[in-house]
Amino acid sequence: MDPLAPNANDWNNLGIIITFLWLALISAIITGPTLLIAHAIIPSAVATKTIDKKYDKLRPGLYLMGGIGVICIILFFCLAGFQSYAILKEIYPSFWQ
Repeated sequence: MDPLAPNANDWNNLGIIITFLWLALISAIITGPTLLIAHAIIPSAVATKTIDKKYDKLRPGLYLMGGIGVICIILFFCLAGFQSYAILKEIYPSFWQ
């Protein structure tokens, strides 16, 4: 199986794939601490009375932000996967033969 040399369009598509992967990483970096704060830190701190009970009202917003972040991570990985399938099909036209 001899791969074809990537042309300018292929390199552009590879750049788009890398951009989607960077966006997925940034989404994960934002989503992780948001869900950690909403699900672990705030309830624990409210239960031990370290912080006031009014901070418990922040949890639904943080969960919403975390849920949107998880959806963004999945979306960016799917977009990168679909884009990479197209580029691999161009570089390796007879991949399964």
